[in-house]
Formats: sequence, C-alpha cells, structure tokens
Amino acid sequence: MACKTIELPIRTLQRWLNKGIVGDDRRLTAKRPVPVNKLSDDDVARIVEICNREEYASLPPSQIVPRLADDNIYLASESTFYRVLKAHNQLHHRGRSQTP
Repeated sequence: MACKTIELPIRTLQRWLNKGIVGDDRRLTAKRPVPVNKLSDDDVARIVEICNREEYASLPPSQIVPRLADDNIYLASESTFYRVLKAHNQLHHRGRSQTP
C-alpha cells in the first residue's frame, strides 16, 4: 500500500532491497546515458541560424523543412525544428500578419 501511495512500482522497491533493508531513492542520482542521436550544439545553432534568416523568418518549421529538402539540405525533422525553436523561445507566430 505504501508503494501505491507514493506511486512507486513494487518492482523498483524489490530492486532496492538489500538483505531486507531498503536503500536510498536512487532514481534522482541515476546516471543516464546521453542518446546517440542527440543533436550537437553546432547542429542546434545551425537550425536557429537558418530559422532566423530573412527568407525563413516568417515561415513555420512545417514550411522550412520542405524548402530545405528541395535544396537537398537535411538538418533535422520538422518536430526537432519545433523543439529547438521552443527551447530558444522562438516558437511563436512568425509571420508579418497579426496573430489570429
């Protein structure tokens, strides 16, 4: 019942048991590997730089990525463009017209 109350799977508690004694919560200090497909800082900077170019400044990523693909340039997926722009606080209305 205690596991259910703190929303901890019982299997996690079983892994933590060492000779009948429960150890510390190691979820917060666990070393997680870096994903192999993580974008480098240079790739992120290039995406931001391209999105801020005058020709793409008023376009959403759903239009930027296909235009880059027409020029045989692939940096990242459309969803990655959105994620990078959101992380750099640039995911907002990008056109010249007022937002609806």
